[in-house]
Amino acid sequence: MSGVAARVGDRPIAVAAVEERLAAMRRGPFAARLPHPDTAEGRNLRRWLVQVLVTEAVVEHEAAALGVLPAADDGPRPLTLAEALRTGGVTAAVVAAHPLARALRDRVAPPRPAPDEVAADYHRRNRDRYPQPFDEVRADLAARLGAEDAERRFAAWLDERCAALVRLEPGYEHPADPRHPDATHRH
Repeated sequence: MSGVAARVGDRPIAVAAVEERLAAMRRGPFAARLPHPDTAEGRNLRRWLVQVLVTEAVVEHEAAALGVLPAADDGPRPLTLAEALRTGGVTAAVVAAHPLARALRDRVAPPRPAPDEVAADYHRRNRDRYPQPFDEVRADLAARLGAEDAERRFAAWLDERCAALVRLEPGYEHPADPRHPDATHRH
């Protein structure tokens, strides 16, 4: 393997950057939960980290092209399972960790309130979560559903940009790529 794990446009993602991020994780509070590096799971963790690094680089590339800057006082946010399920784990992790990704999301997929019929239908199907009359929750529900839709639209846009810009080197394929022998992850 060369010293490059992937390329985002003309920008190389160095193997050293992957190893540095992996080492930071192995020093972190959840180190005991990580797979041993010499197992299929350990190799797939490295591949997943490459996905995170290239997604971060695509965010930086696209933000620069659009003139997007992060909010000055915006820091990392907790990663939620709901967002990971809506957008995919890599996108959710990058958006949670990087204010620039959130600013880019707001530019390319601005949240807009869900239409009344969408909010009303959701309310009807989720009376256990929203026992109040629809008129009492209409605005909050429309805003929440609109924000979740924006997350999904951003994830789809980011996937398209990654497909256009990212080239993975052999050995750093996506964890679900069936061409490598450790492909146990499925979508």
